[in-house]
Amino acid sequence: MTANLKYLSDKAVADLRATVPQNFGRYRSAGFADLAEDPTWDIGLGVEFDEELLSTLDLNKPKSLAAIDLENSRIVGVALRGLTPSLANEERVWVRLSHIEAFSYCRARWLDVEDDGKLSKAVEKHLFARTQTGIRDDHAISRLWWNYHIARTCLPEDVDVALRLILKSADIRSNFVERIWMTSRQPVASSVLSAMQAEPWITEEESNFRKFMKTLNRLGGGTVFEALSRIEIDEFVLNCVRVARQ
Repeated sequence: MTANLKYLSDKAVADLRATVPQNFGRYRSAGFADLAEDPTWDIGLGVEFDEELLSTLDLNKPKSLAAIDLENSRIVGVALRGLTPSLANEERVWVRLSHIEAFSYCRARWLDVEDDGKLSKAVEKHLFARTQTGIRDDHAISRLWWNYHIARTCLPEDVDVALRLILKSADIRSNFVERIWMTSRQPVASSVLSAMQAEPWITEEESNFRKFMKTLNRLGGGTVFEALSRIEIDEFVLNCVRVARQ
């Protein structure tokens, strides 16, 4: 079932952020569904999304963070496939989703804490998104969207493979995603993912992956990858693997 994606007004976000302690009861139980049609919470974005699919997010406590993030990233990415990167950098969209449509997931995944201080910090970190880094890495729903978007950008022919590689560990995800210069260059990112598949050493240890990425950064500085063929980029990436292993 598709629906029109909504977002909050700036004032609604500011008011909500300023009243987190007063809303502890809502965050721990019923949520904010009664505010869904308030005019300041109900501004149409003009983008359709699959509300039914989004409601299937896995609410269980993850035994394997990588495994559950992979499935949930797929759900969010497909459900919100109409979202563009520019719109995905808008906090008001994610605040609406985390407080209304995906609140049950957010509460189960991030807000199951008894201490008020910890709850306040969890709400601020995972249900709001002040910065681009917070949107990409911390917000309960937007981080899942960015996982999928980056995987689809880097390896459009097999998004699931890309997700498995990127989400193998939190450290690998962090190192891969933070290299914005790489993930915004699809041929380089595709070559890196191919190397990760072909060379088990890269992801056997998190320290190996960090060495590989540092080498890639160092040797790739100043290179105009857009002027290279895919074969040349693949050779460059494999040389980075060889250098990193020395």
